[in-house]
Amino acid sequence: MNRIAQFLPAIILCTSLLFILLAFTSFTKEKIKVACVGDSITYGARLEDPDSHSYPAQLQTLLGEDYAVENFGVGGCTLIRKGTPTVWNELPKIKATNPDIIIISLGTNDTCGYGTCGDRKCWEYKDEFESDYRDLVDELSKLSSKPQIYLCAPSPMVLETPGLDRERIAGLTIRKPRLQELIGMTKSVAAEKNVHFIDLNAPLDHRPELFTESDGVHPNKEGYKAIAELVFRKLGNEITY
Repeated sequence: MNRIAQFLPAIILCTSLLFILLAFTSFTKEKIKVACVGDSITYGARLEDPDSHSYPAQLQTLLGEDYAVENFGVGGCTLIRKGTPTVWNELPKIKATNPDIIIISLGTNDTCGYGTCGDRKCWEYKDEFESDYRDLVDELSKLSSKPQIYLCAPSPMVLETPGLDRERIAGLTIRKPRLQELIGMTKSVAAEKNVHFIDLNAPLDHRPELFTESDGVHPNKEGYKAIAELVFRKLGNEITY
């Protein structure tokens, strides 16, 4: 008993230090960084509070505290290099975070051109979309974090959305088939580069209750939640961390 009593303070000290070390390790555990790259739909346009209700914000809630989701959505952003603004101008900021997971949803603005969306010219360069997408994937794949990359079919243009005026319907009627063409290219790039693909288009098409009235392109709060859930389910099935 005396020998046990002699070593008891040391045992207590070692046990306390072990608990402190475990707590510190848990506290300082590096979060998995997720970069959401895209246009105004990624940013959370038409929402009163994008910081809380955009799809990246809602994805953060779904993924939990082990993840750090950053929103790199830029209104009007194109994938095509010759677009304005273009994702290529955002690359330095994206690369600086060295993310572990990159989710790219682009293409909606690339359907503008030949008289749609005012004087924007994107569809005039649509033959460059696929090669530009390959280059983007190659560029991001060089990051030291060796990120898992997900290419998304962008959310749909829903012509059934209430409040659309005649001009809006005419424009979306032209652009919707263009978007499907770009989605085919996106699938092709994903397969060629052996990266992941997430379909945000078909599951939300013909669901006007998920889209902003008089708009038909930008989701409402429930629509952004639906996008976050689609992304979350895909990540849950395929994350290897």
